[in-house]
Amino acid sequence: MREEYGWKLYKGSNIKIWFFGYQYNSNIEDLFSEASSILCDHSVDKHSVLDWIKKISGHFSVVLETNKWVVAAVDKICTNPIFFVEKEDGVFISNYAPILKRECNLEVSDFNTSSGLELSMSGHTIGKKTLYHSLNRLEGGECILYHQGTIFKEFYYTYSPWKTKDRSKCKLKKEFTDICINTLTDLKSSINGRQVVIPLSAGNDSRLIASGLKELGVKNIVCFSYGRKGNFETPVSKAVAEKLGYQWLYLPTNLRDKHRFFKSDLYHKYVSDFESYGSIPNTQEIYEVSLLNKHPLIDSEAIIVNGNSGDFISGGHISSISDLEYTMKSTSKSIWKFFLDKHYSLWGDLRTTANDDYIVSELEKILSLRITESVDVEKYHYAMMECIECIGRQSRIVSNQQRTYEFFGYDWRLPLWSDDMLNFWESVPYEYKINQRLYIETLHENNWGDVWLDIKANDKKINPYYLRWIRLLFKILFIPAGELKWHRFEKNFFEYFMHPSNALTVESYFKILFDRREYRNANSWLSHKMIEDIRFNSDLQKEK
Repeated sequence: MREEYGWKLYKGSNIKIWFFGYQYNSNIEDLFSEASSILCDHSVDKHSVLDWIKKISGHFSVVLETNKWVVAAVDKICTNPIFFVEKEDGVFISNYAPILKRECNLEVSDFNTSSGLELSMSGHTIGKKTLYHSLNRLEGGECILYHQGTIFKEFYYTYSPWKTKDRSKCKLKKEFTDICINTLTDLKSSINGRQVVIPLSAGNDSRLIASGLKELGVKNIVCFSYGRKGNFETPVSKAVAEKLGYQWLYLPTNLRDKHRFFKSDLYHKYVSDFESYGSIPNTQEIYEVSLLNKHPLIDSEAIIVNGNSGDFISGGHISSISDLEYTMKSTSKSIWKFFLDKHYSLWGDLRTTANDDYIVSELEKILSLRITESVDVEKYHYAMMECIECIGRQSRIVSNQQRTYEFFGYDWRLPLWSDDMLNFWESVPYEYKINQRLYIETLHENNWGDVWLDIKANDKKINPYYLRWIRLLFKILFIPAGELKWHRFEKNFFEYFMHPSNALTVESYFKILFDRREYRNANSWLSHKMIEDIRFNSDLQKEK
């Protein structure tokens, strides 16, 4: 185990606990006492251990060891990964994948080409897999129990949006409001007076955090925005922060400096120190937090609280499914196509029939392992997609954003992923989640901090301003070539300069300009680089 980046070891006379994260309404002393009582009881069985894990509230990863038990568990969305390799005589467990790769002597021959395809298409591998055959990782809501030579792997939780409960919109709005207040009250208690730093975008989720804390009277808050000059996010972020009376920072980025950062030793250390062999590095804020870390306004003990992942959990990722005119006759084939278009299209040239069929078969295997009760698949097709996205992209890439904060020594919180939020949103019927209807209506009606009615969210505009006219000229010239060719040209030629946070600087402009593989976004290039780096290192090993 690696005792870095928030992991701490606690020892007793008969137990060791490695713990990462935070708990609501509890502390490590209580956890230590409960774990000692349960795992050192000679009569305890795996069901009792599972019941105890289910009661841990917060975001955490934990590994426990006694003379008879080894237990490893991650929280419901796997905010911090744990890796394992099974052997004939036991199991290796670590919080850092390269340790296991080294200890288990994994070589070039252990590279999993199927996992490489999965990662190239989506940015992450599917299920427990990594890019090496025998190296695995726990999924969200999963634990390993090792007892007297026997290994048990159990799912103690699965996000289940088919468990809907019918009630009126009015009742749902009150429930959601109460859960927001309770969750943010727990957050307020958890931070214990420390400074809160909020990456405040032009969207709804971070605004919910900021305005909700204002409603509760939290004062020691700094909001920040970032991106190139003229981006649409910054003026909205500033307007919200100023109206709430919070300090606000703008961290400007430009193409040259950000591209230089992605070539730096600091960035390569970040990638190396959080290597998982199962998902691309999350680079959404790594450069910006490196700037934030140097700013005198930010306390060294600050806690960063972002809005992940309010848009997903409230239904924002099932909006396209409404285009199928939600009926009992919607085919699973159509639903999977929508899902693959959204989540498995980092490279257009990989979207072949064979690859699509392989991905769907692997995702269906995951669902079959997770869904143990009888579910009307035709009725709850959208819920299947939400479940598999939660297990996949949300817990493998989106929650990986927290590594950025850990790298620079900051604690973090994820209130919109609280247990109460998960339980509530999986119970909300489809008609209230589509296009985030319930979520947005409730936020606007509550109008906390008076920042919801007059400050428009996500008012996207093409900037820099001069690019609007150049883009329009080229669009006219491309009329004879057709719309598809225009969109591909626009993406290759203009997007590098138009992205609000210069995200494409992870790669050189000329590589993107001459791309013929139909990249999707910056994650496309991160997945490409991850696979290429492993192949390069493999070639070096072969030469040796």
